[in-house]
This record gives sequence, structure tokens and C-alpha cells, in this order.
Amino acid sequence: MVRFFCYLIGCGLAIPVAGWSQSTYEKGYFIDLNNQKTACYIKPEAWSARGSLTYLFSYKDQPKTKPLAEISEVAVEGAFSLKRVNVQIDISGDESPLISYTQEPEWHQEEIFLWTLVEGSTSLFLYEGGGLKRFFFRKGNGPIEQLVYKKYRTTAGINLNQSFKQTLFEKVNCGDSLFLYFESLAYTEQALTKHFVAENTCAGSPVQVYPKEQTAVPVTIPDTAPVKEKETVQTRKKLSPPAEPTAPSITTEKEKINYFGLEVNPLLRQVINLNPNSTPTNNPFGMQFASNSTKTGRGFNMGLTYSRTKFNDDNNGVQRENINRNIAFRFGYERKHQLGKRWIVLHGYDLVVGGAKARTETSDQVIGNVITETSTNFWGVGPRAGILFLISDRVSLGTEATYYLRYITDKTKLTGAPDSKQKTSEFELTIPVVLILSIRF
Repeated sequence: MVRFFCYLIGCGLAIPVAGWSQSTYEKGYFIDLNNQKTACYIKPEAWSARGSLTYLFSYKDQPKTKPLAEISEVAVEGAFSLKRVNVQIDISGDESPLISYTQEPEWHQEEIFLWTLVEGSTSLFLYEGGGLKRFFFRKGNGPIEQLVYKKYRTTAGINLNQSFKQTLFEKVNCGDSLFLYFESLAYTEQALTKHFVAENTCAGSPVQVYPKEQTAVPVTIPDTAPVKEKETVQTRKKLSPPAEPTAPSITTEKEKINYFGLEVNPLLRQVINLNPNSTPTNNPFGMQFASNSTKTGRGFNMGLTYSRTKFNDDNNGVQRENINRNIAFRFGYERKHQLGKRWIVLHGYDLVVGGAKARTETSDQVIGNVITETSTNFWGVGPRAGILFLISDRVSLGTEATYYLRYITDKTKLTGAPDSKQKTSEFELTIPVVLILSIRF
């Protein structure tokens, strides 16, 4: 196999130049293959693989040249940085008829030049050339790895391998962003640059972004082609192909995702009645609403239940009327963390308030009317934890556990008897037995 490097490097060296003439020199440096750094003034121009770098030590000197084959890095301060690296690169084609029939990347160990887009504790690089566009990243002084985005053919048409999203979720995720955020992340210079800048900011690392906004660049000549006159075209950013359209997602262009949930235990008992003697669960928050950031997972949660029952009976001339009312409300902070593509765990802290009231009126020909009223009011605080399983992009099923400290006041009024009042407190763990079916939007 002919060395891929010769072809790729020839196609890849399109230097971004903003308003530079062919005689302009800019302050920069180059590093040779012996790791010797030379500070100088560089003439930004289009280079082929066998081309030479033109530079000056001062504007009074005569121009000097350095073969590109002897350089490992070249940069102009604040404009661009180009590095020679030896990496694994997927060389499967992006356009017909070169599109692969396999989903997995076709790795080759090659020596290529990479543009530095973001430089910091976590860096982002770009390779362009030979009809390929590939992004790479490095954490600290670790190895440079490619972010995989690959087209491949199937019997149904052309599919996408977008495993770069899982890679970023696992390795470039300082803020513990949900996978939902990465699902909507495009494989473009703009989107990835924004994410890597945010990653360095989250880590408290100084960050340098390349390139600056450019207006024109010279087109490079492939190494295997005869040297032609250089042309001026639009910026490398504008030449980038548009991102491949992806399947619609509820997180696309969204900063927050909302959850509206209802308790489904009674329904499940009707559908799957494994234990006919099971007792209903005691869930004070049958309806729930949450709103969370797609990037950080932080947000708020609210829960509410209200119920009212009334019944009358007549037992041997004794008539009774019973009215029961219950209400419970909570509001709190929460944060969701995604585990893989299907599971989400959450934790938070809540303020809870609520009350209940029961009224029984008994009518008897002997003793007359007797009214009994019992009211309960409570408030409390405490942590909450839960887990959700994503049935689909819009539907999830989850459960939760709470550990609330509650202060409770009970009052009882009985006709013909003095009122009674009782205050109690409880610090009680509620185990996760309630299932909540949520719609996400």
C-alpha cells in the first residue's frame, strides 16, 4: 500500500490566511523532527507534502526555507497551529462509491498533520484532506484519538456510526452532562469547538481557540499533482461540508427537557396481578413534573396529589356521612445523570407540605347528631433519589426513594368533648415501590 501519509498531507495543508498577501510574514515558530523549536517570522502559504516553509528571523534578513518533511509543528501566533502526529485514522470514504459496507472504523496507523482547533487540558484537532474530514481529541498528555463518525452501506441504505457521542459522554464530560445532550451534538467544527471550550472552562484550564475568524485561504495542491497557481477561495470553515442530518431528537436545539409523570401502580395491578393480596402503595405524589438542563442535568421537580372521597351508609337506623380529603405537595432541586443510553439516575432535596381532613357525621335517634373531625397538617425536608429507564425517546418508567424529616400536627374535634391536639415528628425512609410513567417533552 502506497504510504497514505504522502497523499493525505498533500491534500491537508490548507493554511487559513486572513487578508495576508504572499509577501506578508507573521510571528510564529516551527519545531523540527529533533524537537528543536525555532522562533521566527513565517510566510503563511499553501504547502504541498514536498514543499518548504519560508521564514525570516527579522525583516532585514533574507528569506530562508525549511523542508516541510523536516518539521513536526508549525504555528503562527493566534492564527493557526499545525502538528505532525502518528495516529490511528479511519480512512473509509464519506462519499459514493467509497462508502464502506462495514459499520466499524477501518483503522490505519498513519503520519498526518492535524489542525489544532482548541488547545487546553482537553484539546480538539481536525484533519482535512483527500475528501476526508476527521476530528481528534487528547486529554492532558494522553494519546490523540479520533472521534468516530462514519457512513456505511446497508441493504436499507446509508447509515451512520456516530460513536463519537458515546466517546465524548464517557471521556470529555467534566460537567456530567446527560447523554441526551451528546445525542444532539453535531459532528461539526462549530459544535465540537463550543463543547471543548466549555470542557476546559469546567476544568478551570486556560484555553486557546484556533483558528481566528478568517476571510480567505489558498487552496493546497496535492503532493501527487503538478504544482499549479494558487487560488484564493472562501474560508476553510465555509468549505466544510454540512453536517449529516440525524434522526430528530427531543433534545435538538433544546436547553431543557421536561418530564410529566403519573403513578401507574394501580394500572399495573390490573394488567399484571401477580399477588392478589397485595396492598396499594402509599404514594403522596401521584403527579410529578420536572424540568432539567440537557447539558448539566440540573433542574427542579414538583409533586402533587389531591383526593376527596364521600360516602353515606345506614346501619340499623344509624346514618353516617364520611368525607375525606388529602393533599400533598413538594418542590425541590434535583440533578439527573445518564448511565449509558437507557438509564438515568437522579438525586435531589425537597420541601414537602400537606394535610388531610376526615369528617364523620353520625345521626342516631337516641344520641342525636355526633360530628367527629380529624385534621392532619405536616411539613418537612429531606433527600430524594431515583432511577429512570428510557422506554423510548419520549417515554420513561422510574421509581424513587425519599428520606424526609416531617413535623406533623393532629387535631381531633368530637361533639360534646374537648378538642385534642398532638404534635409528632418522623424521619422515615420510603422505599422505591412506586412506579412513575413519564412523558418527556
